[in-house]
Amino acid sequence: MGKTSWGVLGLLFACMAPVAMAASGAPTLTVATDVWPPFRMLAQDGHFYGLDIDILRRLQARSGVSLTLKRVPWGRALKQMQTGQTDLMIGLAHTPERAAFIDYLQPAYYQCRPAFYGKAGAVLGIRQYEDLRGREVGYVLNSAYFDPFDDDPWIDKHGVPTESQLQRMVERGHLPLMIGTDCQVDYALSKRNAGALLKADYQPPSPVVLYLGISKRSPHHDLAPALVKALKEMVASGEIETLAKPYHP
Repeated sequence: MGKTSWGVLGLLFACMAPVAMAASGAPTLTVATDVWPPFRMLAQDGHFYGLDIDILRRLQARSGVSLTLKRVPWGRALKQMQTGQTDLMIGLAHTPERAAFIDYLQPAYYQCRPAFYGKAGAVLGIRQYEDLRGREVGYVLNSAYFDPFDDDPWIDKHGVPTESQLQRMVERGHLPLMIGTDCQVDYALSKRNAGALLKADYQPPSPVVLYLGISKRSPHHDLAPALVKALKEMVASGEIETLAKPYHP
């Protein structure tokens, strides 16, 4: 889905350097992001597709704000948000550290739940949070999952750059456990037929709530209200829930 339905708007969502101005003379805001199925995926022609891309296309149409995607590693994208080199990011979890340089556009547009994955022997005994103490758990660098896990010194955490790398390490036995968000990992495992990995019985009660965020140093920060208005309309109407249905595993 999404690979053949780009139309004119799709030209703005290629993996390309941002353009300074749209044809109308209005500014084009740069959205820095990276691959994160099913939210952001790459087609064979190099274009992004997925739930977040569908949402961005609708936001662009509703708000009249022109957007262009730039593929950037997640950690680097966050640094660019600090300087205003990048205007927007999508799929952001809220943290106090990020809120110092990002304005989170309300409302949140989606939520997942954190979950732990591993082979049967590793997940069997994970029934409550305390069962993670002393375990080695892989995670994606620069990601936020839940408290107290993110800052817990009693869990042996091993950070890697991407979710796909993390999943392969667990599948190959290089790591016993990993943490991820269920809507992302469940989708990825369903597509890769990675039946050797199971989800632990324990799942934290707090969801991972996802936001669109604009850099506080963006030169186009005054366009945020138009995006907020369009986002509110999409959430209230159930449009985003409808867009999400094809991406459920």
